[in-house]
Amino acid sequence: MTDWRAERDRALLALEREKHPGLRMEAAELLFHLAAEDASRASELTAALQRLLADKQVAVRRMGVGMATAVLPSEELPGFLATQLADEESLVRLEAAGRLADLAQPDCRGLLARALEDPVFEVRFEAARGMASLKHPAGLEVLVEALEEDLLRFRALGALAELGDARALPAVQRLFHRWMLPAFDRTQAAGVLAKLGDAEGSAWLLKRTQRRRWSWAQDRALAVELCGEVKAPGALERLHAIITEPKDDCRGAAARGLGRLADPKALPWLLALLDEPGVHEDYRLDAAEGLWLLGVPEGRDRVRAVLPSLSQEARAELSELIQEMP
Repeated sequence: MTDWRAERDRALLALEREKHPGLRMEAAELLFHLAAEDASRASELTAALQRLLADKQVAVRRMGVGMATAVLPSEELPGFLATQLADEESLVRLEAAGRLADLAQPDCRGLLARALEDPVFEVRFEAARGMASLKHPAGLEVLVEALEEDLLRFRALGALAELGDARALPAVQRLFHRWMLPAFDRTQAAGVLAKLGDAEGSAWLLKRTQRRRWSWAQDRALAVELCGEVKAPGALERLHAIITEPKDDCRGAAARGLGRLADPKALPWLLALLDEPGVHEDYRLDAAEGLWLLGVPEGRDRVRAVLPSLSQEARAELSELIQEMP
């Protein structure tokens, strides 16, 4: 078994001695990984966190801001991130705004509003994403503007779907019809359209779930899951056909989609996948997630019962979901 404390000490030594920025970043990433891997290590990584935050290399300091979310007590995070939002380096402010958005805490709205005034667009985008998670429209214009940025578009669409503000509909419609738009972006845009009441989005998603012998659509799994999430007309029957087809590689996406569809009729189909002899653990995990999302007591009882039989990694992933959706 690897001695994580020895790894910590080697990483700290590398930060002290190494001059190469890439090697120093590797050391910082290792410290972040050690913290994120096991919450019980937090108290023994406090000194390492302070070392990262005091580093002269901006990228290392940014990694320290991320590491703080795994080391500091949750009640201290908003105050800590607020101080980082005032940092002179935009990369540090960017990380702080993103982590603040991920907290999705209503009492952080004032801090996010301040970050919406940042001179750097990417920082404003993270703040707008956080506002959307709180169902506040303050960052709507920023999210719409981000639809023009290739690297931000997919997440901007996700935030607009979460916000659910119909004022975004014209911009998303223009994007959806754009020539040569990447498949994942178009399918994500279709999901937003469907959530905002545009039937064209639901129709597109249902069409993309079709299995074609002559081609393989990379975005098909996304379309399958979104069909359930937006409750597209005909989704129940379509997802049923997918989850019960042993040769369909989107069975897991169908299981998650059925959970989000929240129709109790899906209970026996999800249980069947969970208990299917010889099925890959990934599919069992997807079925368990679908059952938990479905919210039917019988299904959740089966998830609790099957949890000990899963691998350590799968148990950790499923336990996190259960904690997020008690």
